[in-house]
Amino acid sequence: MTAVINFLITVFVIFCLIRTINVLGNKLSRREEIAAEPVTKQYSYCKSELSIAAIRCPHCTSELE
Repeated sequence: MTAVINFLITVFVIFCLIRTINVLGNKLSRREEIAAEPVTKQYSYCKSELSIAAIRCPHCTSELE
């Protein structure tokens, strides 16, 4: 009987540790997603994806605002 109780306590403690590690990992990954700024933008004239720092479209060669 004691062995069963010790086993259940051990399983519960391991479950709580793994759950805590997963929750902390999810919080850290969400912070990285939020902190990331966009590096591209959609150009409406020729529908191409451009770098934010671009001043000319490489596809249609028109100047960007």
